Parts: sequence; structure tokens; C-alpha cells
Amino acid sequence: MRDVTKAAASQTMASRWGRWGVPACALIVLLLVGNAYVVDAKTRAAMARDGGGIVDTPVVEANVKVEGDGHPIVLIHGFGAAMDWWDDIAPTLANDHRVVRIDLIGHGGTAAPVSGYTIERQASLVLAILDKLSIDRFIVIGHSMGGEVATALAEANPGRVERMVLIDSPPVAETTFKFLTRLALMPIVGELLARAKADAIIRRGLAQGFAPGFAVPNKLIADFRQLTYTAFRSAHDNSVAYEKAKPVYERLAAISPAPPLLVIFGSRDQLVSPASAKLYENVPGARIATIDGVGHSPMVEAPAKVLELLKSFI
Repeated sequence: MRDVTKAAASQTMASRWGRWGVPACALIVLLLVGNAYVVDAKTRAAMARDGGGIVDTPVVEANVKVEGDGHPIVLIHGFGAAMDWWDDIAPTLANDHRVVRIDLIGHGGTAAPVSGYTIERQASLVLAILDKLSIDRFIVIGHSMGGEVATALAEANPGRVERMVLIDSPPVAETTFKFLTRLALMPIVGELLARAKADAIIRRGLAQGFAPGFAVPNKLIADFRQLTYTAFRSAHDNSVAYEKAKPVYERLAAISPAPPLLVIFGSRDQLVSPASAKLYENVPGARIATIDGVGHSPMVEAPAKVLELLKSFI
């Protein structure tokens, strides 16, 4: 009798699942896909911020800040960042140089379109801005993904890059993100998480960009909030694609004429293995310097030490 009762209960549950469970799952899937479509379609117009101004280019409208006079230095920030990541070194460099800070496509105050985030297009934006400013030859300093943009810039215009500095820029496609960031980069799931941009979550994600225990400045959280989800994932995916197509150190070694190169790494980088910096030794004449005790972003964590290295190189 008990077996008959259990069988009847199972049939009832199966009937209810067939009646309500399958449609409920279908509705959830539909909502997730719909949310992904809406989130991915979001764009953002250019807006002046962090002391910059809008420069209209054939690529996109960009947020640009120019300080000082003298030989030009171009500062290119990394993935998920903005021009204010250079705040602790740019004013000092501007004492003797014309310093140009640029927000990359989708970052900071530069326009965030629905597509067009390749590293080559980011480099085209930098070049278009420099042309607008009538800058021919220049020194370029790139942090992380910004180092890839600097490399693409030098590949396309080797005669215009006088010197190059890469700060914790991966020589190969080996950036290691923690679980939270990997989850945010997953289709469907990432778009859902994009709805909940709590400061605590953003801070946890950004913490990997510094040495363990470093207090992430609030302004960097505000920078991350500027990103649309499309800019976030597209910038990442195109960065990986650029690295996988040909390693950065091989690209630099193939440039002719090759600009003098300084590579700076933090000894406690949590995103890119500091040991991988040795790959840049394959670039003729490259100098490699390691700053002890800092992570992936030395210009934020140890600006005085970075300035010391830059001044001796420049």
C-alpha cells in the first residue's frame, strides 16, 4: 500500500513539474537572455572627467588630459582603469615634459560604443589624438593592457616611438584572474552580475591589481563604474586575442627600428607572473626592473620608485 501511495505521489510531482517546472525554466532562460541583450546593447557617450577634455577623432570622442611642456610623454592605462591611475606620477613628469593622458575606448570619459575594442583600434585612437595635438615623436608608457596598445602603436608607427616603457604588461597570454572576475566575464552570468555593481564587489575584483593588503583607492572604483559591460568584456577578450595572435615580446622584438625599452614589474604581481618578465630579454636592448613589495600597479603603489626608474631611462 505504501508503494502505491509513493508511486501516486511521484506521478503527481511529475505532473506538476511538467505543468509548471518546464515553463518556469523556460521563462528564467528567456529573462536571462533578454537581460544579456539589454546589458550588451548599452553604450555611453564621451564625457570630460578627471581634469580632461573631449577630443573628437575619426575613431571615437575621447577624454584627454595634457599637462606641462617639453618632449611628449604619452600615458596609456590598463584594462578597467582610466587616466587617473597616473595621478601620482604625471604631475612630476609634467615638470619637464608635455604629458598626454588618454582614456582608452570604453574607459574613463572616452565614448563606450557597442563594438570596436580591438587593441589595434585602441592604438589608432591614441595615434589620432596625437595627430590632433600635432605630436610626431614621443615616449610612450603603457600599463598592463596599455602596454599592448603601446606595442600596437609602435608596430604601426615605429619611427614615431622614441622610447617605450611597459609596466606589468604581460609578455604572453597568461593573465590569471580570480574566480569573481572569471565569473563576471562569462556570457549570460556576467550580464546578470553587471546589474549588481556594489562597491565591495568591485573593490574585491580590483584588489588583484595590487599587492595583497593594498587599500584600493575609491576613485579607482569610480573608474570601474564608468565601464559598460560590453566595454568590460570586449576589452578583455580583444586583449587576450592580441596576445594569443602573437606574444607581445615577439612583436616588440620584430619592430624595426626598435625603440629603447624599459620593462617594470612588481615583485608581488597577482595577475601576471613577475618571472615572465624575463621573456622581454628576447627584445634587443630591453632593460628589466623589478620593484620589490608591490603588485600589478607600481605607479599607484610605489610612484616614487617608478619615477626614479623613469627619470634614469628617459
